[in-house]
Amino acid sequence: MAQAPTFDPVSFKDGIRQEWREAAPGWQRWLPTMETEDGSHTLSRLLVDQAHLAPGAAVLDVGAGYGEPGLTAARMVTPGGRLVLADIAGAMLATARERLAQADLDGVAVETVECDAEELDIEPASVDAILSRSAIQYFVDPAGALTRLRAVLRPGGRLAASVWGPPDRVGFAACLPVILDALAIDPPPRDRPGPFALGDPERLTDVVTHAGFTEVETGTAVAVWEFPTRDACTQFIRDVAPPVSALLADQPAEVQQQVWQRVTDEAWEPFVAADGRIHLANEAHWIAAANPQ
Repeated sequence: MAQAPTFDPVSFKDGIRQEWREAAPGWQRWLPTMETEDGSHTLSRLLVDQAHLAPGAAVLDVGAGYGEPGLTAARMVTPGGRLVLADIAGAMLATARERLAQADLDGVAVETVECDAEELDIEPASVDAILSRSAIQYFVDPAGALTRLRAVLRPGGRLAASVWGPPDRVGFAACLPVILDALAIDPPPRDRPGPFALGDPERLTDVVTHAGFTEVETGTAVAVWEFPTRDACTQFIRDVAPPVSALLADQPAEVQQQVWQRVTDEAWEPFVAADGRIHLANEAHWIAAANPQ
């Protein structure tokens, strides 16, 4: 098995920027599949509910991507509310701006900020809630980043965030063991930032508590993405997950084709419904907390 390279935070952040920039067209293409009532919108609704939003509130969406959960939150703070969408990838925010322009959000002031969330510069005590869906697990220093973000919250303000659970509970991760086995690659170390870095709810709670938040509550939720065929599910991964495709990038075309066919044949088998459609169930952990008064 090949050994994982030494972790370099700067290279990691540069890679994240490039990966999300490359994936932006794919995320836009698959957005209708993702944002269904039983899909990722389940997580947006949950986070907005946990944030205790009211008309006129100011909301910061960290790692906003194509605009969620910020867009869902914006509908709760009209009129007179404020929404700040922050993401490391400008291409993702471009989709968010398109969606916001098409939404009926009269009376909500909207701002988009392209930056690393761990370096976000926003006026202290200026927002009532911080939301984040599937983003804080990419923080190199999650406790430190959340400590700095807490300073942006007004006293009594709320944090509501979700992260993906452990890989064996997240449907879209089913492709990874197939690819790693086919290429004889070791999985990445568990202590590195990535999609499953905070999948342990105890670690997630520790991170938020160490950042100075109080009144911590946690729970789980499931987002189900549906695909018409196994091939469509594989294409989805290829379109929205550049780190996965990168595992195969140096392989000959024939090997790539063989590995992707194995993914199609093996990875999605547990998720095939009676009608032949793929119902990809993805477990997420959510956490809600308050900034002390």
